[in-house]
Amino acid sequence: MARLIDIAKAAGVSEATVSRVLNGRSGVNEATRRSVIETARRLGREVGTAATRSGPLVGVLVPDLDNQVFTSWAERIEAELFARGADCLVAMRARTAEREREILQRFLSIGVDGIIVVSGHHAQEGGPIDHYREVSDAGRPLVLVNGVRPDLDAAYLSTDDEHAVRATLQHLEDLGHHRIGLAVGDERTWPVREKVRVFEEASADSDREERPVSYTDFSYAGGYEAARDLVARGATAIMCGSDVMAAGALEAVRAMGLAIPGDVSVVGYDDVFWSALTNPPLTTMRQAVPALARAAVRAALSGGEESRRPSRTLVVVRPQLVVRGSTGSAPEA
Repeated sequence: MARLIDIAKAAGVSEATVSRVLNGRSGVNEATRRSVIETARRLGREVGTAATRSGPLVGVLVPDLDNQVFTSWAERIEAELFARGADCLVAMRARTAEREREILQRFLSIGVDGIIVVSGHHAQEGGPIDHYREVSDAGRPLVLVNGVRPDLDAAYLSTDDEHAVRATLQHLEDLGHHRIGLAVGDERTWPVREKVRVFEEASADSDREERPVSYTDFSYAGGYEAARDLVARGATAIMCGSDVMAAGALEAVRAMGLAIPGDVSVVGYDDVFWSALTNPPLTTMRQAVPALARAAVRAALSGGEESRRPSRTLVVVRPQLVVRGSTGSAPEA
């Protein structure tokens, strides 16, 4: 089989260009791509389907498609890639770091031009990151959403949790609430740590009543459990880390015979499509998924024939508070 150097000399290009073409990566103009493929075939080199791909390919990893916010991420990323003449491969359910590594290696073996990971194991405090370094070492742009690791160079994107928490607290305080509870998932994850940090800092800014935090998980059952815990601890308003949690919290409050928002106000996070259809409609913090997805795609397609591995970057986008019927004035003491 012809070596890269043989093909490069015959085609009059660099070995790096030949490698990009044979691995189906972008950053090579179409005339050069055709010339390299024809030369490789003439010299007896087998050319796979990746080499003949006309546009860039990006691997996208999301936790699942059950939670509508991750469905929205996948849809928006695919739409942004399509608009740029690029394609995507979507994988999910990387429950362990080893499974995540296997998925990333498969992306690399297929010849993706970049990889986007949404809410992956990079969000776990102290979790393994060698498999992310393997992506960077392979020269592929790596984009990590909802989690920052100071010991890893990548493009990081996240919602501004500080703004989200402070804006939600201000909304509830304006309604007269002081006993406000926070319902979140695994305290070892970066988004939870950020929300709790800001929540505790904001609560300590002035002399207020205790504001409890309940750690469960980002699920309907987790929200149900957290709401029962927080109401038992005196909360008249509950901030939830996701809309799915908030839906569980609504049910828990009703099951306790309490009115929403007359007795307890509930706020979600994400603004998935059904959040306006709950009973009552859910007040929530809308993530700017379209803007974040656009930035993620730009970063994932940042590689090129002469490009270098991207340096560490951080993009933070402010969310928007959407006020609906699940929040109201605090009950009279």
